[in-house]
Amino acid sequence: MTSSSKELECDYLVVGAGAAPMAFIDTLLTELPDSKVILIDKKAAPGGHWVDAYGFVRLHQPSIVYGISSQQLEGNWLKLLLTKLTLPWKHRASKKEMLTYFGNFVDKKVASKQLDFYPNSIYKFETKGKVDQDGIHYFSSVDGSMSYKVKVNSKLVDGTRGECIIPHDSPLQFPVDEGVRVMTPNQIYDTHQEKGDKRSVMLKNKYVVLGAGKTGMDAIVYLQRKMKIDPVNIAWVIPNDVWMFNGSAGGRPWDFPESMAKCSNDIDKASFSLEKEGKLVRLDKNITPTRFRFPVTQLNELKLLRKVKTIIRRGRATAIRRKNNSHVTVEFESNHPPWDGFAPIETCIFVHATSPGPSNDRFDSMGGEDIFGSSRNMTLHLIFLQPVSFSMSCLAKIEAARVKGTLDTGVMRRLALAFGEEKTAGSDFTDDDLLKILIKRVSPSGNDIHRGTINQVLLLAIIDRDPMVPLKWMKQNRLSFLSIPGVKADSCNHVRMLRSKGTTLGLPENHVRMLDVLGEKIVPLEGM
Repeated sequence: MTSSSKELECDYLVVGAGAAPMAFIDTLLTELPDSKVILIDKKAAPGGHWVDAYGFVRLHQPSIVYGISSQQLEGNWLKLLLTKLTLPWKHRASKKEMLTYFGNFVDKKVASKQLDFYPNSIYKFETKGKVDQDGIHYFSSVDGSMSYKVKVNSKLVDGTRGECIIPHDSPLQFPVDEGVRVMTPNQIYDTHQEKGDKRSVMLKNKYVVLGAGKTGMDAIVYLQRKMKIDPVNIAWVIPNDVWMFNGSAGGRPWDFPESMAKCSNDIDKASFSLEKEGKLVRLDKNITPTRFRFPVTQLNELKLLRKVKTIIRRGRATAIRRKNNSHVTVEFESNHPPWDGFAPIETCIFVHATSPGPSNDRFDSMGGEDIFGSSRNMTLHLIFLQPVSFSMSCLAKIEAARVKGTLDTGVMRRLALAFGEEKTAGSDFTDDDLLKILIKRVSPSGNDIHRGTINQVLLLAIIDRDPMVPLKWMKQNRLSFLSIPGVKADSCNHVRMLRSKGTTLGLPENHVRMLDVLGEKIVPLEGM
């Protein structure tokens, strides 16, 4: 194959076209409308994991706080109420709605000449460290027929760290004997949509769902609600029980950190407290969950999950074996006994729902890299707990403030010194130095549960010299829970609480010193 090449130029080169980069680009171009962005993605369309996800997938959280800041995902509220009989905050977008939404956004920005989109393209990460100080980067088409050299005037933005790995893109990571039928949720959905014998046979099978994350939960709900499979014909392999947010309770992202602080970081006490308030739920009230990724579930879905009585809690599956030619058995880790399948091999389908989702090792594959890595690159990571979109919108707001020169660098220097950073005599912190020191990611499965609370206060303190400016921006940003009438940031109380309980909560001494500086800066936000 003959390969062609082309030279390009832009202000920002963004790698990845999933939900995180979409939210980042939208805010960046709103704040810096004269910037030129080149967006590349290995998939054929924008949308990240939504492109390949199973057909029955929906948002787990409300549509009103997901997507991009400049455009409603839930659509016109009056139309929702009158034509779909749905309250705006109850709307959860479907796969089709998500792909149309992101596709329209990219088309609009391409038409405005603010954005160029290169689908079916891969960035050459192996060249990043060698050339990014000169602002020269390389990517190519997936098939290798086209290569590109890009002069990036501002920054490379890596939006691939939180890539959501779904079963469709991730085969089972353990041996499966020949003749055992394994299907992904995509295959279950596609076959059920067909007419004829295949579909009829599907409805007569028994199903073993592997995985206790949201994909596994979605599969169990779909089997019962759409395929009308009797729950007695469903078995569920649950490696670890999980706490779930009650999607009907109107919770906030900072409910869990607040509860942890009140309970002196005792994770079980905090979870039981939120369960008592109705904000957290679990599958079985006799079993204490050991996983804290907090998927969102609706109570009507939880009711369907609880109808499944054949639950196998023996750790992670390590193999699926054919037994005596006609039956199957599942083997488990840590010397747990195998489980003999509840149906003959010809009528038993294993549903693969075990992929890691967004909690994958892409977060740490680059050695825990910084968000603001250098003057030439940044990496999109969560700075608050889920949903993902608001974190990314805030990172774009910070970057725009850096470009515009509105950052409160005086407070940032004081925070850096409180953090324990010092510059040599005769030198000073640059904006890039300060952002690298101060803006730290939050891991969805990490122990630094209070980092998200500190990050919100930090943004209110540094984005502008007047803390009212970022607060008003957050309240006007549809991705923020602060945009919901009546919801307060309560940042001054958060600082006082973290400051007074710093030792009990295990906060490092430098974090406590930072809280002193932050508390002083955000005094005008008292009661807001």
